[in-house]
Amino acid sequence: MVENPAKYILLPALLLFTSSLIVNAASVSSTPAQTIHGIGGSGAWWPNDLIHFPLSTRQNLSSLLFSPSGLGLSSYRYNVGAGGVNVSNPARAPETFYVSPGVYDFSKDAAGVFFLTQAAEFGVEHLTMFANSAPAPLTSGKASCNGQFVSGTGEAYGTFLADVVQHFRGMGVGIDFVSPMNEPDSSFGPSPCGQEGMQVLPNQ
Repeated sequence: MVENPAKYILLPALLLFTSSLIVNAASVSSTPAQTIHGIGGSGAWWPNDLIHFPLSTRQNLSSLLFSPSGLGLSSYRYNVGAGGVNVSNPARAPETFYVSPGVYDFSKDAAGVFFLTQAAEFGVEHLTMFANSAPAPLTSGKASCNGQFVSGTGEAYGTFLADVVQHFRGMGVGIDFVSPMNEPDSSFGPSPCGQEGMQVLPNQ
């Protein structure tokens, strides 16, 4: 049997390589450099799937996410829907409360509202409401995606968001931050789209 001579060459070469490495020690400073105000999660779009599970399962998940004996999240983002017009994926097409200016149907979006209220009941400190799109009638294409924010509709859109926040606060759900747009550099088109989205130009 003839031995492979490569094994006698490999070991010295490996030792030579490792001996030439320069290893610098890492140090961790005890001086605070950043303050983290919360660890959170976003309610887009898994609530639309989880709503089909039994109530006990949804409550258990809420406990795992929000209670001190679970993850104890300190921040939660609720996705206020635009109605899902022209969105092909039902899970990414949350219902909207918007019916017409000043008229709302707060029986909509049972999925999102369930987990938002659970977060509030477990005492999650920071509750944010964010939108991927304005309600479809307020966008350029009258859809929930593949369009853009229409200049001049800011007051109507702002009123909608403020009225929704006021509604939730009346329920004891203390939303304290509002994000009126999300990833505004894209409309998430073409239609039919995979999710809601609204382009907002820098000059708007």
